[in-house]
Amino acid sequence: MSSTGKRLNLVSFEKYRSPIYVSKGKEKYVYFYVLDPDSVLNGEPRLKRIRKKFNHIKTKKERDEAALRFRDEIAMKLKQGWNPLIQECGKKGFTLFTTVIDRYITYLKKMLKDDVVKQSTFNNYMCRLNQLKEWNESIGTPIIYIYQFDRPTLEAFLEHIYIDRDTTPKTRNNYLNWLSSICSWMKGCGYIESNPAESISKLREQEKFRKALDEADMKKLHDYLSEHDKHFLLACLMHYYTLVRPNELAYIRIEDIRIRDQTLFISHEFSKNRKDAVVTVPKRVLQMMLDLDVFSHPDSFYLFGRDFKPSEQRADGRIFRERWIKVREALGFPPHYQFYSLKDTGITDAIDRVGLTVTKDQARHSSVATTNRYIRKGQLKAHPELKDFEGNF
Repeated sequence: MSSTGKRLNLVSFEKYRSPIYVSKGKEKYVYFYVLDPDSVLNGEPRLKRIRKKFNHIKTKKERDEAALRFRDEIAMKLKQGWNPLIQECGKKGFTLFTTVIDRYITYLKKMLKDDVVKQSTFNNYMCRLNQLKEWNESIGTPIIYIYQFDRPTLEAFLEHIYIDRDTTPKTRNNYLNWLSSICSWMKGCGYIESNPAESISKLREQEKFRKALDEADMKKLHDYLSEHDKHFLLACLMHYYTLVRPNELAYIRIEDIRIRDQTLFISHEFSKNRKDAVVTVPKRVLQMMLDLDVFSHPDSFYLFGRDFKPSEQRADGRIFRERWIKVREALGFPPHYQFYSLKDTGITDAIDRVGLTVTKDQARHSSVATTNRYIRKGQLKAHPELKDFEGNF
C-alpha cells in the first residue's frame, strides 16, 4: 500500500515488458522490465530493468541458442504473472491473487482428504470461490496482487452478492463468514497482515422463514402418513424425536441402533460437528421400527434407503425433502412448513417436557444458548417465586 494510505489501481500501470534479445558483436544479452514492488510501496509504481548476459558461452551459435531459449521462457513466465523481484524481496503481499487462490484450493483439497471438512463444505467453499473469481474478472479494476484483498474489495464483493445477485441478508452474511475464514488463512500464511473481514458488520437478518408445526398439523401429518406411507412416517418420527439432521439420517445403519439401551449412535464420519455422539430413541420410535420389521434386515443395511426402507445402498439425503414437499402439498400445509421444521418442533416440544439442558444434549448443540433460540414466545415465563421477593435495597 502507498505511503499516503490510498489504494493504488495497479491495473492502470504496466506490470512487465516482454524480453528482448540484443546481439552487438560479442555482447549477447536479454533484458526485460517488471513492476518494482518497492516502488509500489512508495506510491510511485514503476518498472525495473533486468538484464542477463550470455557472453560467458564460448561459441556464437551456443550463445544465440541459450539467449533465445531464455527469452522465450521468460516471456511465457511473465505472461503467467511471474515477477522475480517479488520472489527476491520476499514481499508475500505482492503474490498474485490467482496464485493465492490456487494455493487455497490445494489447502481445501488436503483438508477434504484428511477428513477435516466434509464434501458438502468443500463444495460450498468452491462455489463461493468461483463466485469471487467470476466477479473479480468482471470488474474494471480487478485484484492483481493479494495485498489488494482489503476491506473495500470485500465490501464491493458482498454488495455484488447482496444487490446484484438479489440474495437475502443471511446469504450475504454467510459469504462474510466465509471471507473471514479465508482471510484468516491468508493472514496465517503471511499474505496479508490483518483480517479485513473482521471489521465488516453483518446485515440484520429477517426472521427465519421456516416455522415449527402446531399441534393440530402434527396430528394431521401423523394420520395421513399412517395411512399412506408408514416408512416415511418413521423418518419423520426419527427426525422429530432424535433431532438427527436429514443428511445424517441418510447415513444411519441398523447396527447403529441399540434396542435394549434405546440409543442411536451417530458417527463423526457424517455428523455435522464431526464428533461421535449417542442420542436417545424413545419407545414409540422403536416400536414402529419393530412393527415395520426393520431389524429383520442385515445390521449393515442403511435404515432409510430407497422408498425409506432398509437398503444395502445409501440414499441421497435429499429424498427426505423431496418426499416432504409432496406430503405438504397433499395436506395443504404452508411453504414455511419444511421437513427440517420437524426438528424445530421436536426441540421446542422437548424443552416443555424434559427441559432445556436435556434437549440441548439430544440436539447435540454446542451450548444451551443455541437451544434457547428455539423457545417459542409462549414458553417464555417469569418466575412466580420472585413476586414476593424483598432484597436488601
